[in-house]
Amino acid sequence: MQTAVTQNSATVENENKKAKKFDKSYLPVKIIVFVLFALYAFTLFYAMLWAIGTSLKTQEEYYENINGLPEQWKFINYVTAFKSVKAGENGMITMFINSLWYACGGSILGVLTSAVVAYVVSKYKFPGRGFLYGLALVTMMIPIVGSFPSQYRVYNMLHILDNPMILVTKMAGFGFNFIVLYSFFKTLSWTYAEAAFIDGASHLRVFLRVMLPMSLPVMGSLFLVATIGAWNNYMEPILFLQSYPTLTSGLYIFQLETSRNVDYPVLFAGLIVSVVPVILMFVFFQNTIMESMSVGGIKG
Repeated sequence: MQTAVTQNSATVENENKKAKKFDKSYLPVKIIVFVLFALYAFTLFYAMLWAIGTSLKTQEEYYENINGLPEQWKFINYVTAFKSVKAGENGMITMFINSLWYACGGSILGVLTSAVVAYVVSKYKFPGRGFLYGLALVTMMIPIVGSFPSQYRVYNMLHILDNPMILVTKMAGFGFNFIVLYSFFKTLSWTYAEAAFIDGASHLRVFLRVMLPMSLPVMGSLFLVATIGAWNNYMEPILFLQSYPTLTSGLYIFQLETSRNVDYPVLFAGLIVSVVPVILMFVFFQNTIMESMSVGGIKG
């Protein structure tokens, strides 16, 4: 008995020594990676501080002291931004509302549709199932810019161009949301469904009352990620929703319309206002986004 314990202790000690040697050998790599990420974080932090500082300057001070701190902290620039920043006849409040329904509405429809498609493809065997999964991967490889001409033509033919009904185009069912939800449903045990079938539940009821509730944490994370992406997207609203400018597209239009006499501190004040909702969303839900991606049920 003592011999076995001694052998186990020796084995554990040898494994610990190997682990320490492995950690020491990769120490330079870890240091390099840490330095690179620290530099990257610094560039993001510095750019944000510079933008905030610029938003508090006067127009003259912006040109005379572009990289320094403001001498006169003009918080009034934020009030001026709400009054003067416009895209056509649309002010900041209108653009904020447009950003809200465009980002949140499109994200909800996209995630729900992807959940339905991913569940069917992952849990039911039918001809063409592998083709659909491959098609989802291929569509993610197509550059977004390359699809704009065809999108514009299709939207125009469907009479949803420059119309809030364009949100129905977010119900494609494929893309990143599909891949994540497919992986989740694939690892989710079919035992849950079998138990519900024994109780007389239909396939639709199993999905709505059993499978869908278990996927809500993952769907919530995907909704947050999609909302942040849609909120920051300015190209699609500029091309397809010209009468409904969002904050990002509206600020871009405002800069173009006042290109000869842009009040940059006021413009940056508007930019900071447009970024605040995204920052708050990430700060409050960052743990949810990271943790929920690994949520699963009984593995089987």
